[in-house]
Amino acid sequence: MQTLVRKVGLLSAFAALLAGGAAAQSKYAGPQAVIYIGDNWCYGGYCGWGTTATFESSLNQALMNSGYVLAVRKPEGAGLNLRAGVTGYGSSGGLCLPIVGCVNGRTVNAALELTDARSGAVVYNDTCQGNSTGYSSWGYYWVGSVSVNSDDDKAAADCAAKLVEKLTASPTLKTYLTQTPGTPVNAAPLATAVPTPAPAVNVGQASQPVALLEGALKTLAFTDMNALFTSDPYNPVKVKELNAAASSATLTAAAQVKLSVTPGENAGAYQLLGVTYTLPGGQEKFVQLAVTGDASLNTRGGLKILYLSAFNPLRSSTPALDGLSRNVETLLNDLHTALGLPGLQ
Repeated sequence: MQTLVRKVGLLSAFAALLAGGAAAQSKYAGPQAVIYIGDNWCYGGYCGWGTTATFESSLNQALMNSGYVLAVRKPEGAGLNLRAGVTGYGSSGGLCLPIVGCVNGRTVNAALELTDARSGAVVYNDTCQGNSTGYSSWGYYWVGSVSVNSDDDKAAADCAAKLVEKLTASPTLKTYLTQTPGTPVNAAPLATAVPTPAPAVNVGQASQPVALLEGALKTLAFTDMNALFTSDPYNPVKVKELNAAASSATLTAAAQVKLSVTPGENAGAYQLLGVTYTLPGGQEKFVQLAVTGDASLNTRGGLKILYLSAFNPLRSSTPALDGLSRNVETLLNDLHTALGLPGLQ
């Protein structure tokens, strides 16, 4: 009798956990991104059958359930094209629970890619690893209106949910939220489904963050420097490391650092600048930087020096953004070396 009570208690706690998780989720109800998924949107090598079909159905269902996406089967009116699919399988042991039963720890790897419908440029890509552990092996498990039964299917559904969770939180998708829910897709031409470029930044405006960077460098205000970039080049551990390594001699040398700007060209989403930086002792070096207020590149608002971390999919998929981000790292590493401080990496 006591054993039965314990088992019932475990099931009740499990059910309460599921209910609590469902209650904590609130569906987004604002503007949507129109994504063309086509009739065959496989990506990765395993396509259109068995577990891969479960992954595709689960991903499609999760996209629509999120509220952020209107999935269409025709390209007209779409702002984004999607490719996604299973890229591999594996195992990760097993797990058994009283009453609930046992699951074989299966894993499924998948990938997702979004391209701009007009330019064809890759604007977002991501990967996931889904796991079957955590789902009962008894009967079917439902993901929206998609039922999954095998451990591979459960892992595929888990992977799809992880991809959608990260996608809907990304700044990239937010720039394509142009469709009013409930209105016909073709009511707005394709041109309006593409985000409007940010107003052009002139050289005078673009020079201001560079001038602030010079002031922060002179005082070794590394935390203040972070606020000048579109994403942080310094994490908290690195800031502590740099501050610990600095001395009065370092501060004296830093006061000699100078940055000067020469006009570059307007590249639409950002303004290019030539920046000459003078190191302690008078040595001059040159680097090209960019300043942007475009929301797709700069989630902080205002005008910031363009820098994307190595983990940002926009950087890895766009050579120009990768090059400009590397230029920031070159500038900061040169200054660190000249001042006798640890490097950026």
